[in-house]
Amino acid sequence: MPTLFHYHDCPYCFRVRAFLAEREVKYASNLVERGHPPPELYSLTPLGKLPVWVTDKGRPVFGSRSIIRFVDRLAEGTPLIPQDPLAEARVAMAEDLVDEALLPPMLKLDREIGGKGADEWNMVVYKAELQKIRQTLEVFEQILGGRQWLVGDALSPADLALALPLTIIERFGLDLTDFPGLSQLAERLNKRSSILAARKSPSRAPE
Repeated sequence: MPTLFHYHDCPYCFRVRAFLAEREVKYASNLVERGHPPPELYSLTPLGKLPVWVTDKGRPVFGSRSIIRFVDRLAEGTPLIPQDPLAEARVAMAEDLVDEALLPPMLKLDREIGGKGADEWNMVVYKAELQKIRQTLEVFEQILGGRQWLVGDALSPADLALALPLTIIERFGLDLTDFPGLSQLAERLNKRSSILAARKSPSRAPE
């Protein structure tokens, strides 16, 4: 059985877990504690980062997007990645927006204000990063254009990439009131069994 090495609180690991649940792929969970990487980590990925997928033949695939594309091609059933080249490119572009424009300011704010009272926040940093988040949300609102999903008529990895960021947006003093399309998307995602499964505290690999 393949194994997923992952953190519980990582947005990239979260999207992989949601994808695997959506595609009903069975795997062994190797939940890693922050600051305690497994000794074999650098033999699995030169980046030293999670998630990492290890096939049932012991071959590693690292990176959330690489894992999703690899497994989506092999898993039984209807793939989540569109077969049309342009639609597939749009999924990849949406994932790029999440990874390059939305998550960096959110993660920076998490480090800057996490565990601090509002009176301790660096307001210059807070306002600058908040503006970046809002600008990216506006782009995603335009991409949705009143449709249910970001690309085409069905859920794709692009939507799964947004699932966790939309869930934690309120911790930064933001809500989705000004983004009705994203608000409805978040509501749809939050009801999916795959998202609920990805949120559960996963088990460690058996001893």
